Amino acid sequence: MSTSREPRVAVVGATGAVGNQIVELIAARAFAHSTLKLFASSAGSSGTLDAGDEHYLIERLDDPADLAEFDIVFLAVPEAPALEIITARPGPILIDLSACSRAPIDVTVSPGVTPRERVAALGGRKLYAVPNPIAHAIALCLGAIGPVAGAVAVAMQGASAGGRGMIARTVDQATDLLAARLDLEEDDIQRAFNAFARENERALAERIAEQALAMLSRPAARVSVQLAAISILHGTILTLHAREAAEGWIEALRAAPGILLVEESEPLSVIDAVGQEAILARAEEHQSGAEIMCAFDNTRIAALCALWIAETFALKSPVGN
Repeated sequence: MSTSREPRVAVVGATGAVGNQIVELIAARAFAHSTLKLFASSAGSSGTLDAGDEHYLIERLDDPADLAEFDIVFLAVPEAPALEIITARPGPILIDLSACSRAPIDVTVSPGVTPRERVAALGGRKLYAVPNPIAHAIALCLGAIGPVAGAVAVAMQGASAGGRGMIARTVDQATDLLAARLDLEEDDIQRAFNAFARENERALAERIAEQALAMLSRPAARVSVQLAAISILHGTILTLHAREAAEGWIEALRAAPGILLVEESEPLSVIDAVGQEAILARAEEHQSGAEIMCAFDNTRIAALCALWIAETFALKSPVGN
């Protein structure tokens, strides 16, 4: 077995919004690798991608066995193709971004949240789950301010939460609306110039709450999450009310890694958050507890969590066959 510190890496779903961000971050953070290969899922399209000074060919992945030659594989694809690869157990360490829509499993971890002792205990695993970016943001805030009696979160998601396809459909709808020619199918929802909440997203909201609680070493008594879609292309706005926060919680939030506190005199803008690896936050103290509003780039945060897993866990184990 080779003990090279430069693993062979693959990104499955490189044509998607999050997969593209992973490739960008690999270049930006100088993540050492001997090979980087990009795949589209069987439903995706091949092509090319530029990242840093490199030019990559994107190939279609037809068989999970084609991943056997790699040491680390990022699965930036929907749940069905991700589970097909996980079930096939092709051999490499799998970092699963489709887990953001599932109930928490014992290998859900994220930067700034997972305690050091858990990091040590999880080394050498073959499967790691990336949490939903909303769960990461909730856990990051609650972990910083300490134990609370409970928390209520409302997340307002842009089109990027649905991937590149949803972004494209939102742009098309906006164009059609401005031209007074929008014609929706019977089951379609107008995303452009609209805000809405759907009952069928209740299950996802509950999973996000479960993931946030599972990552906290000192969990709140209860976390309730509500989801809504808003008419922006990129990013997420999160409001979080935590009951009975401990004294000094604002300074604890200011010092937390991964959070950039915005002063009251400055606007909290989701546009400013796009492309950032930090979560922008504004904090206010009330008699009933802590009020926190966050803006973050959900695709960037998901990609950052995935790469952090590779940096933290994967390189602690020998790589290669």
